[in-house]
Amino acid sequence: MSGTQGLTRQRIEDTAQRLWEEAGSPIGGPADFHADAKAAIAEEEAALDEQSKQSGPASDPPSSSGITGPTGDVAAASGGDE
Repeated sequence: MSGTQGLTRQRIEDTAQRLWEEAGSPIGGPADFHADAKAAIAEEEAALDEQSKQSGPASDPPSSSGITGPTGDVAAASGGDE
């Protein structure tokens, strides 16, 4: 089993345990909640995917700033040589 599969399996088991406990720990145990756990995880991941589509990359520089100027050209430093 690869590391990712192990993490996914553990996440499903943890989520199933949480859902089972939230349901009052009914007879049958957390294994009965694996399908619900997989669905909940899929919903969480879909929501995160949608959020990432709506936001730009964190590395986008500002369109203009005191350093880059309005066109992206480096602004001249205001030193004392003038």
